[in-house]
Amino acid sequence: MKLSRPTLHQLGEARTVAALRQVFDRPAAADGIVVGNGDDGLVWQPRTQVVATVDSVVAGVDWLPELTPAEAIGHRAAAVNLSDLAAMGAQPRVLLVAIDAPAALPADVLVRAARRLALTADRFGCAVHGGDYGLAEGPLRLTVTALGEVAGQALLRSSARAGDAVWLIGAIGQAALGLSWLRSHGQLPAADHWAQPFVAAHLFPEPLVQAGLHLQQHAARGVRIGAIDVSDGLVTDARRMARASRVGMVLEVAPPVWPQHAYDFAQQCGETAAQWCGTGGDDYALVVTTPQNFDLPSVIAGCGACVQRIGRCTVGPAGAVFATVGGEVVSGKGYVHGG
Repeated sequence: MKLSRPTLHQLGEARTVAALRQVFDRPAAADGIVVGNGDDGLVWQPRTQVVATVDSVVAGVDWLPELTPAEAIGHRAAAVNLSDLAAMGAQPRVLLVAIDAPAALPADVLVRAARRLALTADRFGCAVHGGDYGLAEGPLRLTVTALGEVAGQALLRSSARAGDAVWLIGAIGQAALGLSWLRSHGQLPAADHWAQPFVAAHLFPEPLVQAGLHLQQHAARGVRIGAIDVSDGLVTDARRMARASRVGMVLEVAPPVWPQHAYDFAQQCGETAAQWCGTGGDDYALVVTTPQNFDLPSVIAGCGACVQRIGRCTVGPAGAVFATVGGEVVSGKGYVHGG
């Protein structure tokens, strides 16, 4: 006999909030928390400059509702914001969460998502404190406001100058391949399937917080370092950085080292690995600019992220980016809301 799963409507607001409090009310990981969950607001006494960012993840836009585990939803809600803090070189401290959920959603889905969100936050020394919960007619939406601290100079998109080196920290294209595989097959791959690591890259993207912190330490000492996270595609986000810095960029990215199955699947989809690497989103890699003689690989050694020098900044035109991946010219706009 199959047991029924109570919906959020059946559980009611009071019991749902109580269940979420059981997940989020844990010893504060963030320093300086004076008043945490349970009051009308958070009281936090930061020690340095505060970096704030906010982003939403929405069912049907940021994940495939029928194929995405609840844990991946919660992780993504945290990771997308932690990645923005990483690109600024900020130490994550606090996450505030607002939830809009359909009444028919099984309550355990929301609780499992919340539990993974809290665990991901904990892993980066960050606490979850407060927010909002409500039922809505639309799809499930989790909106997270992330607060971090940075001592000294933050990493900015506008820091690049003509002649600077351009670096890529982290892998690109894997999340786009994983999403395409899920759409094509309509199920999660087996643990030993070649596509499993690509699907995992889509479901559980890893924010490069430690790399950002290591870079910020050098920026605080006067090294001019710029950064942006790759959330909407390498070329799209590189253009944003180039535009903010009023430079151009020429990028030559090495071809990805993928199994032959991945290249065969790309051909079946009418795509190429280069296009997925150049325009695929949700990688949460970092594009970083530094002076030519800066030894970035040594700086982030031990962070567990791959790094490659991928190009240089030019005098312009501002925002112009010419990119190749494995010798193939990459065209396309990456992810754009509204198509």
